[in-house]
Amino acid sequence: MTCPAPCSTPAPAPWLRAPTPLGRSARHDALGLRIAGERYAIAAHAIRGVAALKRLTALPHGPPELAGLIALGGEIIPAFHLRVVLGLPLGALPEYGRIVLMGDGAEALALVVDAVENLGAIEPDELREAPEGVAASVRALILGVDRRGIPLLDHEALLASPRLYVEIPVPREVAPTPPP
Repeated sequence: MTCPAPCSTPAPAPWLRAPTPLGRSARHDALGLRIAGERYAIAAHAIRGVAALKRLTALPHGPPELAGLIALGGEIIPAFHLRVVLGLPLGALPEYGRIVLMGDGAEALALVVDAVENLGAIEPDELREAPEGVAASVRALILGVDRRGIPLLDHEALLASPRLYVEIPVPREVAPTPPP
């Protein structure tokens, strides 16, 4: 069957928006992420969407940063505890937690956070270095700290973090040896 002219393709689901790069001199809106009582920020344009934390399927033998898998819009997406990636203690899943969707296609992932809020504009040129006491592995994920003292996460470094790529060893069943 052919489509009568003009054909239009359906608009992609809102959680499938592709992120755009963060410029170093322009103002950008930021989303606030609450994680284990701490506040962090991330550029809003790097986020594909935010959803309620529900129907999370745990994976056996997964590392602590892997919360499980979620199904959204026909995609199966790995979900990670952002608190573990940032070196914060792992606790129970928050009752009203959220997942923050990032990346696209095979690079898609979800970050489990306690809450999401609008922080307003951030000025990338006004960011200060992260404090010296921050672990190097976490420091690599922070672009800087804004004037309110909120660390701005580097979404590109976060997506490239080896802690967000997991190989889960699957135990193999050993075939029984036949009797002699």
